[in-house]
Amino acid sequence: DPYVDHQPIKEAAYANIPVIALCDTHTPVRFVDVVIPCNNKSKKSLALMYWMLAREVKRLRGMSRAEPWDVVVDLFMYREPEAESKKEI
Repeated sequence: DPYVDHQPIKEAAYANIPVIALCDTHTPVRFVDVVIPCNNKSKKSLALMYWMLAREVKRLRGMSRAEPWDVVVDLFMYREPEAESKKEI
């Protein structure tokens, strides 16, 4: 989120390091090179975006779009270990 992490983004711009950011509609995009528009406040939305980015990276590395990817979005969501152990009991 460029709104919250403005200092590292500004330092990356000074060092000519490209910045890719997941941005909401109200986010200032100064010093951001590539903007990916999404809801960056929800855990589920961020999990979906990371899943989509990982899928596209795999496809750029040679995985065909015709073959299905068996990794589900749920694997990109953080779960509290205590809550998961309570579910098993």
